[in-house]
Amino acid sequence: MYSQSFQGTGRLIKLIFRQDGLKIFVWLLALISVSLAAAAAYPTVYTDEQSIQAFALTMNNPAMIAMLGPGYAMENYTTTAVIFGHEMLLFTAIAVAIMNILFVGRSTRADEEDGRIEIIRSLPVGRLSYLSAATIAAVMTNVLLAVLLGGGLYALGIERMDLASSLLYGANLGALGLVFAAFTALFAQLAETSRGATMFSFVALMVAYLVRAVGDVSSETLSFFSPLGWAVRTEVFVGDHWWPVLLSLAIAVVIMVVSFYLNAIRDLGSAFISARKGKEHASPFLQTPFGLNLSLQFTNIAAWAVGIFVISAAFGAVLGDLETYFADMEFIQAYLANDPGETMTEQFIMLLMAIMSMISAIPAVMTVLRLKGEEEKNRTEHF
Repeated sequence: MYSQSFQGTGRLIKLIFRQDGLKIFVWLLALISVSLAAAAAYPTVYTDEQSIQAFALTMNNPAMIAMLGPGYAMENYTTTAVIFGHEMLLFTAIAVAIMNILFVGRSTRADEEDGRIEIIRSLPVGRLSYLSAATIAAVMTNVLLAVLLGGGLYALGIERMDLASSLLYGANLGALGLVFAAFTALFAQLAETSRGATMFSFVALMVAYLVRAVGDVSSETLSFFSPLGWAVRTEVFVGDHWWPVLLSLAIAVVIMVVSFYLNAIRDLGSAFISARKGKEHASPFLQTPFGLNLSLQFTNIAAWAVGIFVISAAFGAVLGDLETYFADMEFIQAYLANDPGETMTEQFIMLLMAIMSMISAIPAVMTVLRLKGEEEKNRTEHF
């Protein structure tokens, strides 16, 4: 009886990979290639002990601790592997979390909302088969990320990037990804729409980052309430602690068990948190194409606005110390020193504005692409 609930899971795993395989490939390729390229570049950036120690001094700044996590003792900053682990781990972890949120959200509530799961359940498959297939697909994706990234870092042959430490780096990211995959699966049972499930998941990610940032700066105990706080405490390439990985896996399993239970007791298409009822009569503004589009996109626009503001505020908090930091970094001076009439910080701000402009273009593109999704669902015919 119990096994019948998971009947057909294997075939559904193939279906999910056939549906989202290209997206997963692009995500994995981007995450692994960027990480390996950054790791390979660090020995050319931090060429001597002086530049490494300059980085170590900068990590004592509370603003940098809030951004990247707690630093290590000065004597631990001996190789570029330590700097890579400190600088890249948290931001890569956030990217991995985003990948899992989008993938699991798409494979659970979005497919249910679009009617795919209803059609699939008319076939000889179990009640929990689709959720189990999405979960197994997420596990396979994160394991593949952990193995390929860990093996790739080891293959670079950089000092202190031994096999155990490199695999810990990859496993840390994979385990964290599974935590947010589990959170998304849970919110897919609670929220009535895919947009709501995704929004709750991104809010959880943002809260995890803020709790970790506050905890790392003021109270270490608070950081233990954040999955991102566990991740940075692996002290990869320094202490190499595996307990945060095991903790992440344990929490992911617990959350997934709850998700399966909620999925088993609810009806298809229902949710434990009902969407807020709209007004009986639309306002004149809402009846216009622009007003309707703004209403549909408001949550997405607001979330991106808050995220960009937080990122900008984080960079703004460290701008005051950049001049001192750049003073010991000859390669940065050579890269930025194009206008002797401007300070290094002012030139860095211009570079930062270019990067933030590209990031800000993402929600604009997503807003336009939403039109394609509405067209595929035959909603644009009403206009």
